[in-house]
Amino acid sequence: MENVMCSERLHYRKIIESDKIPLRVILSDPSITEPAGYKALESDDAFHEFFQKLIEDKNGIAVLLDHKVIGYFRIFSENMEEEPYKGKKCAGVGFVLGKEYHMQGYGTEILQFWTKKIKQDYDYCFADAFTDNLASNALIKKCGYRYVEDYSMYFEKLGKVMTCHSYVR
Repeated sequence: MENVMCSERLHYRKIIESDKIPLRVILSDPSITEPAGYKALESDDAFHEFFQKLIEDKNGIAVLLDHKVIGYFRIFSENMEEEPYKGKKCAGVGFVLGKEYHMQGYGTEILQFWTKKIKQDYDYCFADAFTDNLASNALIKKCGYRYVEDYSMYFEKLGKVMTCHSYVR
């Protein structure tokens, strides 16, 4: 992603070094990070390591509102071995928004915009949410994803087993 892309109210571009401070603030809040599968990045070293991975990841996308970073979005390739996904191009998505931007339709705008873009290059797009994250599950369904299955796995960064609903479009 080389240029800025725009949806109705938001702008998107590759994450850059100047995004470090606003993302540091957002990702220091456990009510934001834990529903995304990791603990708040409280130490500078932990945040630096996480941020470097976002910058190095060619699919790390800054989400901006009026030139202010309000979160990030990620697209990642999925290798699926079961039918009907086997041999198909599959992508997974995830995003985080600062708490003050929740419940204002930004999450829906992000997921709808990026799903449309992803479906131009991929056969299937997956979105997952912890079973107890009612807001994320509702948002995913609202964006036209259909429930596929539940799965449980150990989330090392949370230190516990969590169950997720998996959705596809």
